[in-house]
Amino acid sequence: MQAQRFLASPWAGIHGPGDPRQLLVWLLEGRFAGLAASPGPRPVHWQALRDAAHDLPVRFPVVRVGSCLAQRSPTAGLAAAKEGERELARRAVGQAVATARALGSRLVVLEPGLVPVVGEVDAEDLGEPGTRWTPERAQALLARRKVGRNAALDRVCREVFGLCRAYPDVHFCLTAGRSLLAVADVAALRDLYEDLGSLKIGYWHDAAVCARRQQVLGEPQGEWLETFGNRCAGIGLGDASPDGLYLVPGAGGVDYALLASYVPRSGAALPVVLDLDPAVPASELPGIRSFLAKHGL
Repeated sequence: MQAQRFLASPWAGIHGPGDPRQLLVWLLEGRFAGLAASPGPRPVHWQALRDAAHDLPVRFPVVRVGSCLAQRSPTAGLAAAKEGERELARRAVGQAVATARALGSRLVVLEPGLVPVVGEVDAEDLGEPGTRWTPERAQALLARRKVGRNAALDRVCREVFGLCRAYPDVHFCLTAGRSLLAVADVAALRDLYEDLGSLKIGYWHDAAVCARRQQVLGEPQGEWLETFGNRCAGIGLGDASPDGLYLVPGAGGVDYALLASYVPRSGAALPVVLDLDPAVPASELPGIRSFLAKHGL
């Protein structure tokens, strides 16, 4: 199997060395091929990291717009009805593109917005440990989402089209969000790819989010890979349960044997990124590596 393993920067920034050179050496000693970039609890000087990597076999393959650990992505506003909110989301994408260029990467992952709904929402985050998601509670929120879904999807299509035109050197990939109000369910992503068929837009599989959607909504996690596998540019590795998202792989509902079956057996290596909640201790890394290696990831 052709998979190349990277570590997500939010966790690495907390548990790894602060010095850029030492951090990169620490990654290599931990048998990671490099770092996947996204904002985290601790700021990272990306240019310093790139400079420190000049003679090391380290790669920075992907930049994510906003951290997958955040309850709300900076691109939540791509689907907003207000121009000001969409502009803020565009700026967040522009910042991620600048980081990608500084790191020598052209792959940028984003969540395509949230559907605006009328009234207050007491809970929407599938990764919030204290939230008890019953089928009735989840379906009630999805019914409110349905009202604004088509208009939000139209806005997202226009925004993604504009981003692809503004940054022609970037390969944008769409991914599922941890909010139940996310535009990106399987049906909406299918519609979006069809509407923007002239553009080469990829898919990034967030294994933890898709598994959590299966646990709460009954959506098969494999449907995402089956539907968008031909567009898949990489996989985020973590796990999911009612206790939260981005848990230690093997501690939740992610089907790792299924993930492994979608890794290409020839050609260019597929980047797989270990996304962990910062609360996961560094002492878990040896066991995680062994578990992932068992599945060829």
